[in-house]
Amino acid sequence: MKIKTKEKLFDISKTIFCIALAGILGAAISHHYKVLEEKNQIYTESRKAATKTYYEIIDLIGERHYFALRAAIGYQYKVDPHERWELYDATVANWNKRRYSTLALINRYFGERAEQQVYTLIKSFSSIHQQLIKVKNLCNENKPIPDLTSLLNEIYKLDDDISIFSKHLQIQLKEGRVDIYIPSPPLEKPK
Repeated sequence: MKIKTKEKLFDISKTIFCIALAGILGAAISHHYKVLEEKNQIYTESRKAATKTYYEIIDLIGERHYFALRAAIGYQYKVDPHERWELYDATVANWNKRRYSTLALINRYFGERAEQQVYTLIKSFSSIHQQLIKVKNLCNENKPIPDLTSLLNEIYKLDDDISIFSKHLQIQLKEGRVDIYIPSPPLEKPK
């Protein structure tokens, strides 16, 4: 009778062990897939956020370019130059309000190389802006405005530079080379 009791205890122990092992394995597998799903969700959200940021930045740069071109054409052909200047000036004010946050977002999401490209665009915008200010002042003083072909060519070239910049960011987005959720430098818990 003792042998049957020991066999029953062994069988019960074996059954309990198998049930416990199955539970542990099931929990481990479930945890693994939950972590994987969370990573996929973060990746998807980061791609959406990076894409939204890309469009906001390109819209801001494109708007500044567009209104600079309109202002230059307005002065060149004497078509509503004051109205066009006002629209351009408002765009510059909007640009200036968002300049540092834009640079921070570019660096954060797309890296230093993209930020340096924006600084290059800013230098071009600055040159164009200085020329437009001179033309505006001449217009306000009722002085003759010189031919603006070189200014218009500079603005058209800037369009090419903006397109190249945009393509670089699009490639980064397409290849998933954007950094949204990985803090740089890594965050540390307060002590």
